[in-house]
Amino acid sequence: MANDPGKTEKATPKRRQKAREEGSVPRSADFDGAILLWGNFFLFMGLGGATLALMVKQVAHFLQMARPGALADARQLTLLGDVLMILGRLLLPFLGLNLLLAMATGFAQRGFSMSTKPLQPKFDRLNPAQGFKKLFAAKALGDLVKSLAKFALLAWVAWAVVEPRIPILLATLKLPLGQSLDLFQAAVFALYRNVMLAMLVLALTDFAWQRSSWEKSIRMTKQEVKDEVKDADGSPEIKQKQKAIMQASARRRMLAEVPKATVVVTNPTHVAVALRYDEKTAAPICVAKGLDHLALKIRERAREAGIPTLERPELARALYRSVEVAKPIPQDLYQAVAQVLAFVYRLRGAA
Repeated sequence: MANDPGKTEKATPKRRQKAREEGSVPRSADFDGAILLWGNFFLFMGLGGATLALMVKQVAHFLQMARPGALADARQLTLLGDVLMILGRLLLPFLGLNLLLAMATGFAQRGFSMSTKPLQPKFDRLNPAQGFKKLFAAKALGDLVKSLAKFALLAWVAWAVVEPRIPILLATLKLPLGQSLDLFQAAVFALYRNVMLAMLVLALTDFAWQRSSWEKSIRMTKQEVKDEVKDADGSPEIKQKQKAIMQASARRRMLAEVPKATVVVTNPTHVAVALRYDEKTAAPICVAKGLDHLALKIRERAREAGIPTLERPELARALYRSVEVAKPIPQDLYQAVAQVLAFVYRLRGAA
């Protein structure tokens, strides 16, 4: 997939997870192959002697079975069981190790990713025109060039090992069998070791390349990042509605407290602050405040509950600016509020 020049932002965790769910994960086949080769190499180094000894023992067993009359006396099921047991003892260690290494390398490269989407049929792949087009695509040609370069490098490494040993290998034809086998084994070991080292270097390079290509393929545009953040936090319209609902609920609770007030101080029309003071409070408490329409509602609720309303414009504005709902008034307003409360108490006394 060609990289979109407009996609300049790194993929978010959500975008990465979505890519993994769709089966898009970084993968290097060279890395898998190199790890498998190295694992089998060390396993053969550890179990090679025991494996050869087992093979010699079993070959001797079958040679005894091949003597005249022995095979006819043996039961076929017993012979089949021996063959399966031998194959199991010879192959199971290598098969088990390859399975574990394949799972480990897959987890190391891609993490734990379970997706059935890559297994779903894609009928567009059956189109010969599309397949022919992909055959000559830039990516296919690039992969071909990389494969040829890898083959050339491995061939050069192999030739660098074999070329200086050609005279020695030819001379083994005149040496005793044991000495010839030792020389041949040393040459094969050096060849295998150097080729595996070259493959490991190629694998690490290819892994870094595949990882970088995958990171570029899942990049996002600035708008996609903004949209994802908006989806995660909620759209501004929804936030605005939630805020309006919360404010309406707070206003209803505040208006429900107005009948418990002692006095309402107004501006007279634009500001209204309801205060409550009794023997249980150390200072007057603001139970409600509002501007314009909300101030009108506070005055209406106070009139319905029989709460005195006094016009003190400067005090009303000062209270609205400096005190929060359900909080006591500041000390610098004590005297002005005390005068209002005293006036209210005189009215009540006169009543």
